[in-house]
Amino acid sequence: MRIFSKNIFVLLVSLLSTVAAWAQVSFKASAPALTALGQPFRIEFSVDAEPERESFKAPVFTNFEVLAGPSVSTGHSVQFINGKQSASYNCTYTYVLMPTSVGKFSIGSATITVDGKSYTTQPQLIEVISEKESSSGNTSKGGTSSPESRISKDDILLRMKVSDGDVYKGEAIRASLVLYTRVNIADVSDVNIPSFDGFWSQELTFDNAPSREEYNGRIYETYKVTEVLLSPQRSGTLTIPSATMSVRTPVEVQGSRQFDPIFGGRQIHYVNRDLRSAPVTITVREFPKGAPQTFNGAVGDFRLSSRVPNSEIEINSADQFELTISGSGNLKFITAPKIILPQSFEVYDTKVVDNIKVSASGTSGSITYTYPFVARSAGDFVVEPLHFTFFDLATGEYKTLSTESFTIRVKDDGSLKSNTSHGNYIDYGATMRQLDRDIRFIHNGSMPAKSASLLIFTPVYWLCIVVFVAIFVVVYVLLRKRIRDNRNVVARKMKRADKVAVQRLRMAERSMNEGNRHAFYEEMLHAMWGYISDKFNIPVAQLTKETIREVLYRRGVTTADAEMFCEIISRSEEAQYAPSTDGEMSEVYGDAIDVISKIEDVVKR
Repeated sequence: MRIFSKNIFVLLVSLLSTVAAWAQVSFKASAPALTALGQPFRIEFSVDAEPERESFKAPVFTNFEVLAGPSVSTGHSVQFINGKQSASYNCTYTYVLMPTSVGKFSIGSATITVDGKSYTTQPQLIEVISEKESSSGNTSKGGTSSPESRISKDDILLRMKVSDGDVYKGEAIRASLVLYTRVNIADVSDVNIPSFDGFWSQELTFDNAPSREEYNGRIYETYKVTEVLLSPQRSGTLTIPSATMSVRTPVEVQGSRQFDPIFGGRQIHYVNRDLRSAPVTITVREFPKGAPQTFNGAVGDFRLSSRVPNSEIEINSADQFELTISGSGNLKFITAPKIILPQSFEVYDTKVVDNIKVSASGTSGSITYTYPFVARSAGDFVVEPLHFTFFDLATGEYKTLSTESFTIRVKDDGSLKSNTSHGNYIDYGATMRQLDRDIRFIHNGSMPAKSASLLIFTPVYWLCIVVFVAIFVVVYVLLRKRIRDNRNVVARKMKRADKVAVQRLRMAERSMNEGNRHAFYEEMLHAMWGYISDKFNIPVAQLTKETIREVLYRRGVTTADAEMFCEIISRSEEAQYAPSTDGEMSEVYGDAIDVISKIEDVVKR
């Protein structure tokens, strides 16, 4: 019975494996989306499983002449990784076609059968254009002209492409440096990416696979060199300077003595070309007039959510109000909205936590602001709505988002004493705050008796005058000296900011060597925050990541270095109480030394 059950189990597993294999069969068509009249191209139909014999059926190639095909190629491979075997199979049917007319045409679906099941490809849409002749009239490939004249000036181009040339201040655009070529490229060197002055910039990851594009009536193979997300920081006309690069392309010539190992017996000459992209001008519009007072430059599409404190709290207890701004736009430059709490509430520094992602479509994510406070008085308090205004690019209008108002009841814990008869409370509307614990009430006893004789114009009077004048002079001199010393202290702190940071980093290194993770990240935070505070004379209590980005940007530090500085702070804050490895601590330590050195190089110029 057990053997029978085991056989059934094995059979079921085999059947499930077969079904899974069927579900994973892929049959795809591949062809260029753009081609030229009279230019041959290839279309391939690939299946990743062994098809049944003579089951492939090609589509009808209307408006195309079949020059060759089908050419069938198969491949099979077996791999052993970590003791596990994996196999792959591929079968490709290739045709060489020639378009016979100009226009947009669709090549229908091909069909094939694998293990009794039929599969089809998606139709392929192909645009055929009539290419213009080269402006320089380069000689044909078999000519006898010089190799340099065989490559025309418009056979290889370098372009800076932007997604939009007319934007608002703070609106994100995508800039792509693209290489256009109609010839083979052997290698690329001396790539010089321009500076993006006036823009906040962020490099993007991109697909560097080649593609085809029509430009000035000719078809090129295009390759992205770099792609950057830009956000203009001032209105007016901004210019992206030219980018430069050098390329080397092989040209087959007659009578050359060179022998290329790649091209075999053919004689190859390499032509060098220096390429330069044209400058790109961006028009940056200022925001429309009539902006609300709550507008601080936020651009995009945002949403607002909040978490209110408890409705009832004890006097002298702490609570917090949380505000989250989410959506897409210039999140990195949004400042915390100002919350107005009752006067008797003691408000502490705002905590900012961001979760921002940068992609080709722009910047998106969320920022959470936490406003901690302590209620110092009893009573019922109404907190008015908090407002956030942004400029909506879709409508070209300002939009204001608001939270709901809420009420906090602060309960008296019995620590206050009713002493209003002596005027020992200050009235804050519906609340009373006690003062008699730090300022005593005036004494109600009898007044001192008057002196029997007048002191004026007596020797004691003049002595007192002289003493008071002397004290005033001494105090004045001391105050002036203290002012000068304070100025020297600020200048000295700014000058020694890097040395103080290095001392703190050494303490962090000592903690890292001792394996004390908590102390390491605590010292790292002290070093990073303290460096910015000392270097730019900003109190630590007023520092946020947005402030650091803005200060470093104004002093000429690159966006990448400013982001790295803030990222080290974020990593240290997250890892202070989270598990981490010695390798992570070493990486954070090395990045901190590197970024502080770069900032020092820029600021000291």
